[in-house]
Amino acid sequence: MAPKFPKCQKIAKKIGNRRIDKILQEIFRREKEGYNCDEKEYNQRVEELEARVDERRGIIVELENYGFDSVVDEPLAILRAAVQDDLGEIARLIQMAHVANLRATEKSKMMKKIKIMK
Repeated sequence: MAPKFPKCQKIAKKIGNRRIDKILQEIFRREKEGYNCDEKEYNQRVEELEARVDERRGIIVELENYGFDSVVDEPLAILRAAVQDDLGEIARLIQMAHVANLRATEKSKMMKKIKIMK
């Protein structure tokens, strides 16, 4: 490879192959793994937020059963707002996980095309 491609040369040294199709496959494999890791992290965060929302909802139900008191009104409003914020965050994380999955699939398709073209 010509010296004007130092990043490709660096990857070629790491994988032990100088063929451009192998280098491109390695690039797309790394990107695919990165997106898959991102998707896993988003899904883990969603699970944590769902657990938090369930716990808060239980607390809200207990406070509502306690009765309507001026002492309970403000914390109850804060908990309800926090639940709504967490539900919004869950929706955003689900969208991001979906996009990461789509990008990983795109990289996988590109790897297959490169493999067929060689």
